[in-house]
Amino acid sequence: MISGAPGSMVPGRLPSEGPLSTAKARRSTRRELMAWMSRGASAGALGALLPIVPGGPSAGALGAFLPIVSGGPSPGEAHGRINPPVPVPDIGVIRHDGVATTLAALCKGHATALQVMFTACKTTCPIQGAIFARVQRLLPDQLARGVQLVSLSVDPAHDDPPALTLWLRRFHARPGWIAVAPRPADIERVRDFAGRGRLVTDNHSTQVQLLDRHARLVWRTSELPEAEELAAALRKM
Repeated sequence: MISGAPGSMVPGRLPSEGPLSTAKARRSTRRELMAWMSRGASAGALGALLPIVPGGPSAGALGAFLPIVSGGPSPGEAHGRINPPVPVPDIGVIRHDGVATTLAALCKGHATALQVMFTACKTTCPIQGAIFARVQRLLPDQLARGVQLVSLSVDPAHDDPPALTLWLRRFHARPGWIAVAPRPADIERVRDFAGRGRLVTDNHSTQVQLLDRHARLVWRTSELPEAEELAAALRKM
C-alpha cells in the first residue's frame, strides 16, 4: 500500500511539472524509444534519446513528491520510497566475469540500481540497457561515489557469463555496471522481489529497484524510468 493517509495512493510527480506534462513527456520519450527499437537502433542512439536535464530536480526534491510504499514490495504497481526497507533476497548469483557470490553480498557497501532483464529480450530490455548506459554517462564519478548498476537476468539457462558479458558490451558498459544471473530455482524469488510486470504475459518488471548500502530496497521507480531521475537519486544515496 501507499501512505500518506493509511490505505491511500498518492501518485508521485516532479515538483516543477504538472502531472499531465510529465506524463506526456514520458510517453513521448518511450514512444520514440520503441519506434527506434523497431528500426534496429543501436544502444548509443537509444541512449541519446534519454535527455540530461540541466538544473533538474534533486533527489531530495523528488523524494518529497514521490509516494511512500508501506509494507514491502508491491511489484509492478506502486513506486516510490519503501517503508520499511526490504532486505534483498540472499540468493546465489553468477557474475558476468564468472565469479560466484550472493545478491546480498554483491549489493552491500554500494548504492545500487537493480534492473531485471534477459539478454535475448528484443522489446523492453534493450531500452532498459540504454537507460543504464545513460545513467553511467550522467555519473562520471560513479565509482568514487560507491554507486553500482546491476542487471539481473531472469533467464539463467541461457544467460551464462559470456552472454552477460556481451550484454554489457552491447551498451558500452563501464566499470561499476555488473550483470548477474541467479540459479534457476531462485527465479521466482527474483520476481517476487523485483516484480513481474503489469500484464500476466510479462516476464518481468521494467521498474528499477534502488538499494541502500545495507542491501535493502528503499526506493522503487516507475516503469522504464528516466535516466536523470535514477542519477539524481543515486547521487543522494
